[in-house]
Amino acid sequence: MLEQIIAELSSQKSPTRLSRYAMLLATAALIEMRDPFTAGHSSRVGRYAAIIAREMDLIADIQKAVRLAGLVHDVGKIGVPMTCLRKAGKLTESEMSEIRKHPVLSYEIVAAVPGLRHIANIVLHHHERFDGDGYPHGLVGEDIPLGSRILCVADSFDAMVTDRAYKPAMSVEDALAELERYAGTQFDPAVVQAFTAYLLCRGLQLPQVQA
Repeated sequence: MLEQIIAELSSQKSPTRLSRYAMLLATAALIEMRDPFTAGHSSRVGRYAAIIAREMDLIADIQKAVRLAGLVHDVGKIGVPMTCLRKAGKLTESEMSEIRKHPVLSYEIVAAVPGLRHIANIVLHHHERFDGDGYPHGLVGEDIPLGSRILCVADSFDAMVTDRAYKPAMSVEDALAELERYAGTQFDPAVVQAFTAYLLCRGLQLPQVQA
């Protein structure tokens, strides 16, 4: 199925960029339909990423780019076995290896849409860590695209504050404490600071996110 999606998105038979974009979003929606624990995850990640970009005074085009990247960042999970995605217990090394393929798969799918290579680059590096211990390329600090550093915080935060097959949801306060704990190692401290300031101003209330 993954090869078919990439081929269709890059096919000259597709009449318009809009149709390819619509297929990309449909594929992202399909991913969430396969796993009830991640329903709405991409929409929330996109919204949080856009908020962080705004709080960092980044231009409107970047705010839009990280929001779109959030919507499609996990589309490559279409190529990851559901047994890995839904496993409640600890993953084996082999299963983790399968999970770690999804940023590259996501990149390949998104990059197949004309005009979205900059979005694909953000998606590719959203599991890099600020200290260089992430994947797929082990980039360090500001070598990681800023959009990817923003997406990493947004993605990790949403994973913490929602129920997953392998763990219950954290409170917003506890999730922020985790972001701050790993600022400078897993996360860009400036990105964490911007998101923390925003949520503290809101009294730790999450923003409403439309599907």
